[in-house]
Amino acid sequence: MSTETIIKVELATSEALYKGAMAIRKQVFVKEQRIPESKEFDGNDFCAAHVVAYVQKNNRRLPIGTMRIRFFSDFVKFERMAVIRNFRKTNVAEDIMQYGLKYVAEKGYRQVYGMCKQELLPRWQQCGYHEIPGAERIEQNGMVLIPISLDLKENPQAIKMTSHPSLLTALEGHWHEKMQEVRKSSMMKAIFWKLKKIRQEHFNL
Repeated sequence: MSTETIIKVELATSEALYKGAMAIRKQVFVKEQRIPESKEFDGNDFCAAHVVAYVQKNNRRLPIGTMRIRFFSDFVKFERMAVIRNFRKTNVAEDIMQYGLKYVAEKGYRQVYGMCKQELLPRWQQCGYHEIPGAERIEQNGMVLIPISLDLKENPQAIKMTSHPSLLTALEGHWHEKMQEVRKSSMMKAIFWKLKKIRQEHFNL
């Protein structure tokens, strides 16, 4: 049996992945950074989306990173990014971020809000983020945090009220797979009716 380690990223659409995300944050923020548990788990987890990176190894899922996304009127807020110690020198954090950007773009959002440490601002600027003019900096847990934002390109495939009803009932974040099913079903129906028409014309039925 292969022992190859595979890292995947997806939304926490199961209790197991949700609990995994919470466990990662407890380890990183509460135990390592000594942030009070009451502040870390602020009640917003129940009305947010959680991106989770996990190791797929021998049919087991081991969560290794997470990020929380909260939704506002015309922007989303990326927060609570955490990666366990053994994977901090890998691309896990970037993979989580890219998944989150793709996910919110599919929902039609064009702006992402975040906060970064003052000393890391140049790094985030290299990634396309910019400091929000007029936004107030805050000090939290001994760190100066700067509000930053990223502008996203419009996604022509973003979910809309006029999207196929099947997409609006699909599993969150799995709209692409559902759209493929819808197109395949529509194609099969079109073929069926075309064959039926040919049969009717040929046999004059």
